Amino acid sequence: MGRRLVAGVVGILLLGLWGCNQGTGQAQGTRPVADGHNGPAPQHEKAGTDPHDEAMPPRDPEGAAPHSHGADGTAAPAAGRVEDPGSIVLSAEARANIGLQTVPAELRTIERTLVLNATLKVDPDHEAFVSSRVQGKATAVRANVGDRVAHGQVLVAIQSFQIAEIPPTVEVPSPLTGVVLERSVTVGETIDPAKQLFHVADLTHLLAEAEVYETDLGAVRRRQAARVRVASFPDRVFTGRVVRLADAIEPDRRTLRIWIEVLNTPDLKLKPEMFAQVNLIVASSGATVAVPNEAVQAQGPERFVFVQNGNDFVRQNVLIGERDDRYTAIRSGVVEGDEVVTRGAVELATLSSQPVGGGVQDESKPHAH
Repeated sequence: MGRRLVAGVVGILLLGLWGCNQGTGQAQGTRPVADGHNGPAPQHEKAGTDPHDEAMPPRDPEGAAPHSHGADGTAAPAAGRVEDPGSIVLSAEARANIGLQTVPAELRTIERTLVLNATLKVDPDHEAFVSSRVQGKATAVRANVGDRVAHGQVLVAIQSFQIAEIPPTVEVPSPLTGVVLERSVTVGETIDPAKQLFHVADLTHLLAEAEVYETDLGAVRRRQAARVRVASFPDRVFTGRVVRLADAIEPDRRTLRIWIEVLNTPDLKLKPEMFAQVNLIVASSGATVAVPNEAVQAQGPERFVFVQNGNDFVRQNVLIGERDDRYTAIRSGVVEGDEVVTRGAVELATLSSQPVGGGVQDESKPHAH
């Protein structure tokens, strides 16, 4: 009987102790979780009790990292931003960074052209191979490769082997005004009349040598205008005209060789043996509103340009027409006088794919940390 009484008292004490623990846990903020077990609630301390609190940047309600700001607390400037689905705003710095340029849409003639690959050659009527009329020894060389020489300018002096008390000195002049392309003589060298001493050529104009397929010969004629481009100067267009046509078809390739005379620049940018692309003008259409080819961008089947409106650049879908190597006709979407972006249009097309309100950081501005 005494043992039962003791066991009952111990049981009552244990039950009371367990009840006290439950009440204390609830008061300290235990909360149920999804799986039905209880766990401690997060402890909220006063600001400043943790030394790491001040170093932690504030976060927005969604938990995203804070945006960078300038020294005055304002948002860091963006190079460009999409104000609405069809408009982009660019800062002056952003326009300068991408070299943005615009041109007005104008009435132009669109031309049909025949595209040919060519190699630039020296005109054989404007070059000379210089030699001496007498045998002797070179005593002075007065021109080198790359030198510009005038007609009659002395290129080399030769002491003749002619038997005399004082052997005569013969001066060999340049037969034309041009550039020295080759030199094959040195001082003290024995000179023979058969030896070529210099190659001089007039490079103020060159010949673009090309081949035309037999099926295209009906579109080619003498004095036909042409535009010529070379890879070294992709933004430069050189003018030319057809001056010669061969009289025999090349039997293996079924092509006819033609030559287009090309006017060089004053500083002779075009060089012999350069590769070139020739656009022979075959026909032309009437005047129509047109823009440079680089202004027209594509996204799937859509074609569009960017029209400047103050600081805004509006994406404008267009219906295109004929196109040549310079311009694209615009049937609708742009009117004469609209300022369209040429250089920088690719960058704007990329930016226009950003969501509304989005943009890219202007790298010309210092980043805030």
